[in-house]
Amino acid sequence: MNFCVAPCLTLSPMADSCPFEAIRLSFTCNVRIPLGPTAFTPGGSISISSPHVEIWLQNKQVLIRDQNTAYGTYVNGIRIVQQTLLQSGDILTLGVPIIRSSGVPTNVTNAQLKPIKAIVTIVGV
Repeated sequence: MNFCVAPCLTLSPMADSCPFEAIRLSFTCNVRIPLGPTAFTPGGSISISSPHVEIWLQNKQVLIRDQNTAYGTYVNGIRIVQQTLLQSGDILTLGVPIIRSSGVPTNVTNAQLKPIKAIVTIVGV
């Protein structure tokens, strides 16, 4: 169950994602929430930047914007290039799969080569 008093967004990991624990963001007036690698535990994907995206509530809508990252941000498989509306049920992908090569440090796991991929749930808007 999702118990949010303020409007909130939950990002729940999908099976083909770099593993992370679900994230719940509560929104207050005019606050933009940056998300980067440290938000996604354990380990984190190496294909996301810091900060990777910002998410905010505006006029009862949840919006997201990529922070000009190398590997991009995708909503339902489409790369976003400007602020974009998020809705419950959307699939949010941060980054792209990275192919293991000699340039990838040996301590990076195969799971960390996957992008962050999450299903979006929005409550209270």
